[in-house]
Amino acid sequence: MKIVIDHREIRSRVAESLVKLGANIEIATLEVGDYVVSDRVAFERKTVDDIFATLLERRELFSQLFDLSRSYRLPILIIEGGDPFFHSSRRVNPMAIQGFLNAIALMRIPTLYTLNEAETSQVISMIARKEQADKNRPVSFHGKRSRLSQSEVKEYIVSSLPGIGPVAAKNLLTHFGSVENIMTAPQEELMKVERVGSRIADRIREIAGGRYESK
Repeated sequence: MKIVIDHREIRSRVAESLVKLGANIEIATLEVGDYVVSDRVAFERKTVDDIFATLLERRELFSQLFDLSRSYRLPILIIEGGDPFFHSSRRVNPMAIQGFLNAIALMRIPTLYTLNEAETSQVISMIARKEQADKNRPVSFHGKRSRLSQSEVKEYIVSSLPGIGPVAAKNLLTHFGSVENIMTAPQEELMKVERVGSRIADRIREIAGGRYESK
């Protein structure tokens, strides 16, 4: 089992745990992703602290995830440290967290939750073993960081919604100011935006407010 790890991840204990699980690790400078286990599967790892820092300080997580989804056919986000909704003591509005996670879901990136570094390494190793069960599948890292601005990434996320093109996405962002506000807006407010009729407004509310059910 081979796993390519970004050199910045060596400071965590995930790499050490992967070695104990039998992984042959290769350290590299990855422009996209933190862990690569095949030519199509790569992971971005964020702790709950990272997620809250992103919410409060607006770091480049969405840009990182955009590059991950563009570079690998099966990108995966790992949020380590438990469910963000349980950390209410941080005084972050739960709706802000929900809007944030909805935006990630719109990018079609599966999100896995782990409690600690040991559990993260177990998840990565299990998926790596399954991927590499096919001896002909190479472990290769690729992808370059894009130069998209934060505004362009937000336009990409909103335009991923069914029935919404680039123009409607820009109109929605201009009206509401953020992806989070779009995802939490009532249907009546959505319909005030040019090129957003009742059908599209219904679809946005269905995606944003509907319960997720894994297959």
